[in-house]
Amino acid sequence: NDFETRHIVENLQTLNDVLKHDSVEEILMFGVSESGLEYESCEAEWRDDVDVTCFSDGIGWFLDNFRDPSQAYNEGNATEGDRFEFYKSTGTGSEGDSKRKFDVIIIYNLMEQNGFFDIESISASSFQSFLNGLSDNGVLALALHGSIRHVVNLLDVTGFSSIQVYQENHSKVKVPSRNYVIAFKNFDSRSEWYQNAAEIEIVLHYSITDEQPNGHGLNYFDARTMVSYQTPHRTTQDDFCVWDPSECEDYVGFDPMIRNLPTSVLKVAKSSVGENAGRGLFASMMIPQGTGIGLNEQVQSFHLPPSSTDIVEMMMYEEDHINETDYDSFTTFFYGYGYAISHVMGGTLYFVDSGRQLFANHGCNGTDNYGPLYKYSETTVDLNSIPEGFFSTLRPFNPVIERHLRQFMCSDQDVTSRNIEEGEEIFTNYLEYSGGNLDDWKEDVLSLRGQCTGESVGDITGYEIERQ
Repeated sequence: NDFETRHIVENLQTLNDVLKHDSVEEILMFGVSESGLEYESCEAEWRDDVDVTCFSDGIGWFLDNFRDPSQAYNEGNATEGDRFEFYKSTGTGSEGDSKRKFDVIIIYNLMEQNGFFDIESISASSFQSFLNGLSDNGVLALALHGSIRHVVNLLDVTGFSSIQVYQENHSKVKVPSRNYVIAFKNFDSRSEWYQNAAEIEIVLHYSITDEQPNGHGLNYFDARTMVSYQTPHRTTQDDFCVWDPSECEDYVGFDPMIRNLPTSVLKVAKSSVGENAGRGLFASMMIPQGTGIGLNEQVQSFHLPPSSTDIVEMMMYEEDHINETDYDSFTTFFYGYGYAISHVMGGTLYFVDSGRQLFANHGCNGTDNYGPLYKYSETTVDLNSIPEGFFSTLRPFNPVIERHLRQFMCSDQDVTSRNIEEGEEIFTNYLEYSGGNLDDWKEDVLSLRGQCTGESVGDITGYEIERQ
């Protein structure tokens, strides 16, 4: 809400709702007939502090100004028909005010019919123009009937970082439902998509203006509605699995071929790592190679989402009146026992296992015996480079994972990498729990190296030593 907001809108109803947001300063509306009620309504004075400009031209103006620089077009030798067809495939170019980027672009009628926005004929270069025309944190919103496959594939190819799809079954349209596609230019914007209900209510409270052009508030949207959009519909997942079945084999339940033992086969005792080590996790029976332990419990872990992480860190490090030690027990629990994930929800979040698994220690020098069998250890990895493929990557659009986020982030269906004898300590590779960005990687590798050489201790041990 800090930056100037400009919108492209193709429907007066959408225009009405857009104008309810305080942050809006300028709106460009396309495809408005030069005569009739629609044009008169568009040109009406909606709000004193918002510039609304209406165009009878189609969206070709936008493609004209934000085309890919590699495209070329000789405008002087083209007829209007040629120009229209060219817009459909590439767009043309000119300079000027158009280089001011838009924060939101709304395409309200993307239908399966002849015309510019025919789903099957729209090209990747059109979406490239939309991407070029968005500000760094810009969002493209599409409402369409029919299959989303072609549009989603084009958004993916074009370079949008994240794509969300939801269905609306109670909007006032002449069809039973619509698919809505939200495409983010910046991956970090995903953290706003996943705000909880309380956060959304606060945003609505402060962002919806009191000077309404047509009534107060949003008639068809509240926090509960937004939360319902965060999980894609099952039909969206089923359609996606028809396109690419290989993406649907994981994260839908647990592999029945993996033997899964309850966490009662584990016991907690002082670690065998060294004198300054804290608690460790030991096998109370012989556990065969390839066995999982408490896989079904991992999705029940404690969760600190990105927005909560930001609030905690702001209170600790930016608020002068707050004593950092007041939060030591809370932050030590999450940072010491938890693991960071920064490549899924657009910001850094933390998970802490809710069972005994949280006491598993790091296996120094590649001595881990539970989890993925990596060829890397804290002593062999490069501080300045994360090994390729070390962290799973999230495709811009994958409703299977979106519907099973907890399992994707918390349960990799880890198994024992060899037989573990009764009384033997269980070790994992903590590199697996690094945040996923280079700064976190460096900090975590250096910390593990220090702990493995005895030059430093972990967060939990350090916290307990300070309070002895």
